[in-house]
Amino acid sequence: MKKVIALCLALVLCTAPLTGCGGGTSTTPQPSTSGNIPTPSTSVEGDTLNVGLYAEIISMDSAFAYDFSTNPVVIQVTESLLYYDENDQLQNGLTESWEEVDPLTYVYNVRNDVTFSDGTPMTMEDVLFSLDRYRDPSVASYLAWMYDNVDSIKQTGDWQFTVKLKQADALWKHTFATTGGHIHSKAFVESAGDKYGTPEGGVLGTGPYTFVKWDVGSQIVLDYNENYWNKETEGEPDIKHIVFQVIPEDTTRVMASTSGQIDLNLSTPVEMLGDVESSQYVSLTKIASAGLEFLSFNCQKAPFDDVNVRKAIAYAIDAGTLQENIVKDFGTMTNYLPVPESLFLFEKDTWLKYEESCLKYEYSLEKAKESLAASEYPNGFDCAITVDEKSITNSVALILQQAVAQIGINATIEKVSNDEVVSLQFGSGIDANGVRPYDIAIFEWSSDFPDPSGVLTPLYFSTNRGEGGSNSSAYVNAQVDALLLEQAASSDEKERTELMLQALDIINDEVPYYIWTHQNWLFTVNNRITAGVDNLTGTWFWNLYVKNIKIG
Repeated sequence: MKKVIALCLALVLCTAPLTGCGGGTSTTPQPSTSGNIPTPSTSVEGDTLNVGLYAEIISMDSAFAYDFSTNPVVIQVTESLLYYDENDQLQNGLTESWEEVDPLTYVYNVRNDVTFSDGTPMTMEDVLFSLDRYRDPSVASYLAWMYDNVDSIKQTGDWQFTVKLKQADALWKHTFATTGGHIHSKAFVESAGDKYGTPEGGVLGTGPYTFVKWDVGSQIVLDYNENYWNKETEGEPDIKHIVFQVIPEDTTRVMASTSGQIDLNLSTPVEMLGDVESSQYVSLTKIASAGLEFLSFNCQKAPFDDVNVRKAIAYAIDAGTLQENIVKDFGTMTNYLPVPESLFLFEKDTWLKYEESCLKYEYSLEKAKESLAASEYPNGFDCAITVDEKSITNSVALILQQAVAQIGINATIEKVSNDEVVSLQFGSGIDANGVRPYDIAIFEWSSDFPDPSGVLTPLYFSTNRGEGGSNSSAYVNAQVDALLLEQAASSDEKERTELMLQALDIINDEVPYYIWTHQNWLFTVNNRITAGVDNLTGTWFWNLYVKNIKIG
């Protein structure tokens, strides 16, 4: 996951009145560069939760909530039609029921008792407006790709709407459990205009918390929604105030966590796990994810449009040494596939057999040199590696720099902010010819849904390579496209698996990405938190609900 896609991927995976303003003056958030821990605006009391984010959020608007810093903030304020429970099963959220009538038709019955935090009722007009907004090209939502296979969304009852798909899609049912299924107030969005979701414009939702302010580069403050529509059923939460603190520097964030200044650190660097283990205030929660970290080769740009160049670099990397010395508990040793074992959720034996027999780019300087010699650049070349501010990705960039130097490639490292790397991954800076600006970049992805195609379609489908798209290698292969579309349209798990493995045969041979690990999420949790974090799964970025966190 992160953000996403373009045009026509057909079958993807597919309060008191709001204050309405924030303390920042810029609508383009930038992370803090000082390394100092922001001072919360709310005193640290028993009912205040302080959360450390490794990057600035993109927006408070769920249309742009598609990364691991933005999502945990946004999902406290706006709510989705469906949600994942602790077993990753779909449950009703703002709906009271839903049904797959046939492979092309889904009917949703919406709750008629929901209110926004300002007390105004949520109407069907708000629901349809919100869903149409994700699909609107002028909005350019990062979740728009999830709707590419939708033919129509129409109201079919007083509190009912029906979705018609263009073609059968086994994964459509998951869409409304993501931020692509969050509902907004039409009146508030239209009143705020372009400032909606910004520090100045704020956001209005139906969720258990309300937006108070967003100090760009410092913190986002939320308070409990005293008008919460589901208050009587759920009861009031232990947490009444949330302060999300933006702390990009790993050491500073860990120090804030181990000293008790923040309660929850959502990104713990593996090289500092010793500090976590020796602290009296915190413990480590490790969550096996459906995510991966990878090198993205810009296949539109020379020399990385040459498959032999990509193979040469893949062979030059010693994945075993990288895992042992750098990755450690951060991730699981790569199987050279974009699909981690956590997504072998059906036809598992077939997936495991393929994992053993598939093409692997195991470390071999000899093969690396042979591949480069077979390319159009046998004498090497200069290039740049774009990387974010995280310590582990910078360590990987250094290892990569040293590895490719052995075969005559001179790589420099270009460090950019975490939120800039997110923007680049989804097409920021594409030139007039549609070419992305980087050579090699280190990105991450996590499957949006509990399914292998939650990785394959976003990263490899060709229409996802443009602005807003997650195909950051700009990879194009018509046969892969056809196979991915065919598998998405099938409801037969055996057939889907066979089609995906056929696509992987091609993908592995053309190596548009080099997968260097499958992630584990490492959360540092203050000991006063007794529940609400330890049961999270790989889909935590959709359902880390602070209302469920209990304080001892």
